[in-house]
Amino acid sequence: MTTAPGLSDHLATFAADLQWTDIPEPARQGARRILGNAIGLAIGASDHDSVQRTIGALDDLGLHGHSAVLGREESLPVAWAALVTGIAIHVEDFDDTHLRTVLHPGAPIVAAVLAVAQQERSTGQQVLTAIVAGTEVSARVGNGLGAAHFNRGWHVTGTMGHLGAVVAAGHLLGLTAAQMTHAISVASTQAQGHTEQLGSMTKALHPGKAAYDGVEAAYLARDGFTGPAAPIEGRRGMAALMSAAADLGEIVADLGSVWETAQVAFKPYACGIVSHPVIDAGVGLRRRGIEADQLVSVAVVVNPIVLDVMGVADPADGLLSKFSVYHCFAVGLMDGAAGPVQYSDARARDGATAGVRKKVTVTLDASMPRDACRVEVVLVDGSSLVEEVVHAVGSVDSPLTGHQLRGKFLTVAEPVIGDAAAELWDVLERIDTAADLEGVFALARVPVTTR
Repeated sequence: MTTAPGLSDHLATFAADLQWTDIPEPARQGARRILGNAIGLAIGASDHDSVQRTIGALDDLGLHGHSAVLGREESLPVAWAALVTGIAIHVEDFDDTHLRTVLHPGAPIVAAVLAVAQQERSTGQQVLTAIVAGTEVSARVGNGLGAAHFNRGWHVTGTMGHLGAVVAAGHLLGLTAAQMTHAISVASTQAQGHTEQLGSMTKALHPGKAAYDGVEAAYLARDGFTGPAAPIEGRRGMAALMSAAADLGEIVADLGSVWETAQVAFKPYACGIVSHPVIDAGVGLRRRGIEADQLVSVAVVVNPIVLDVMGVADPADGLLSKFSVYHCFAVGLMDGAAGPVQYSDARARDGATAGVRKKVTVTLDASMPRDACRVEVVLVDGSSLVEEVVHAVGSVDSPLTGHQLRGKFLTVAEPVIGDAAAELWDVLERIDTAADLEGVFALARVPVTTR
């Protein structure tokens, strides 16, 4: 592992001192998109079984407060609201992705930011600046820990999400650079999340817990709680323990001039992002007139990470189907879509869908980019067709347009808050000018009696 004395202090100073005027427009726009996408998803999943069970458990624990839970009437203590929001944003696997690290920054960072912003009455610009600070630190540390971090079984959104959440929360609390280092220390010692949890409710708990721990750590640091000076680069810090090949210099290279926030992609499909090219291929074949009953075999060529993450061949329920490249191809071909309804328990157990899954074989090619694939189908008439995807829809090289993001937002939010969804999107598009987020919370909440 390379050395980088003072790295944690360097990141803390950057995060504490960052101003809206320091941020170029591509990163500002990235922050707006991260915020809007996450809020829509939080509303859309506010009645998800995992959210309902979490709310029920917190009620059993007697936890009630004044911080809003989007899409719901309940209010919780500030850190617990962050936990529930983080779960809701991530549970459908429909969120954003920093492709280099496979970090989903929005869930932990926006969940922490919303809770603290309501408590502190932060402005829209302060909120967006905090999102940039959190995204830059978490993505950069993820860059430095490299693929070896993920390969050890760490869920990057759980581990790096702790850093993003604490930095964003700390920025809104106005922590000094020294306080920010302590906050990072407190959050980093709690960083967790392993990929054995993929396909279960606990996967979404990772960003929820990151948001909770980040908020808690930021408030502790503001009140004088301290930690070690080198939580990331120290001899027994995060990098040494969580990666076999960390490059600490990579973390701070071009800090403040190259912006990772501008490199965040947004999912058009509600599943693991490395299968999105395969869904695109299924959709493409559908557009060419191919139907499920014409298939004899489906040969899929993808990057090796796909089976690492998406190798579930016969998913037993909806959450597991989100990690099945076989299911992803099937719904792409059969429905031309891959939203939350395509990953329900009922769809995972559907016989026709299972029949298509069984016809799919997967070959790994290390030279295949993560956002690309090649699919060849053999048909009952003996002919074959090839569908190649160079860049998946929603990737950095083929990003969702503003119109597509708005459509996604309305698709998930309208069933919960109705016509208020369109008004809320308009508010979020001009969030830079907002004196606080009270208008957002007012539009994003519904009474329990309407459920």
